[in-house]
Amino acid sequence: MKILVFGAGAIGSWLGGFLSVKHEVTLVGRRAHVDAIRERGLRISGRATLLAHVAATTRVPQDPPDVIFVTTKSYDTATAVDALRAFWRRSTFVTLQNGLGNAERLAADADRVIAGTTTHGVTFVGPGEVVHAGAGETRIGGVKGVARTDVERLANALTAAGIPTAVTDDVRRDLWAKAVVNAAINPLTAVLRVRNGDLVRHDDLRALLDRLAREGAVAARAAGVDLDPDGIAAKAAEVAARTAENRSSMLQDVERGRRTEVEAITGELLRAARGVVLPYNESIYALVRGVERTLPRGS
Repeated sequence: MKILVFGAGAIGSWLGGFLSVKHEVTLVGRRAHVDAIRERGLRISGRATLLAHVAATTRVPQDPPDVIFVTTKSYDTATAVDALRAFWRRSTFVTLQNGLGNAERLAADADRVIAGTTTHGVTFVGPGEVVHAGAGETRIGGVKGVARTDVERLANALTAAGIPTAVTDDVRRDLWAKAVVNAAINPLTAVLRVRNGDLVRHDDLRALLDRLAREGAVAARAAGVDLDPDGIAAKAAEVAARTAENRSSMLQDVERGRRTEVEAITGELLRAARGVVLPYNESIYALVRGVERTLPRGS
């Protein structure tokens, strides 16, 4: 397949690097990262290791790819959709982003859309290098204009590339489950400046993780998605333990002085709750926004 990865940060680079072993892949990313990949290749270390010699550019190529993975920050989804307008009718768009609302934004314009979730932990070390800090699960499902066989074909390609991927027939539920888990883990790590594993090593932090996840289940229910509070709380703890050495994407953003995705994660949960008070999520949301306002801005 001819594959374009738009937004080659941590997850996008890791994904594109492994897919490049068997497919024609182009990464679209920031100048420093692109230059490093062109000069030395893309180095992936940690749980999985690879030196990928993959095409990289700062601009969208003219030739239409078969598949476009959108892996930008959630607040850049609208920009991504506009930048990729030439391919709305010709390519299959796939979102593996954090937060809620990305699949709907893509589906508003693109003809064929697949959405998915991944709980792999990947850290951006610097230009040309990412660390696969924690193994996880990847699930994808159709959103618009694709048959189940299309989704299965992509899942098989990802699995063959070393990223085991399952097909889901209820991708909305999977997106909500990931958002709730992210809302429990990411803001806490960003405010406390700790790795994921610290949240389950200490009883007081584990209790906070549990409360945040259970409140997330309340928000999901208000949005019409049934998540078992016990199950989602256990899942949040499991993901934190499995990705213990990972620095969450929200923590990485804070460390680099960049805007976080708290609005598309915790903010979406609070809005979905429809007036139901979620005190722990409301508090952590305010804390992350406060941290954002006090940080010197990175590049």
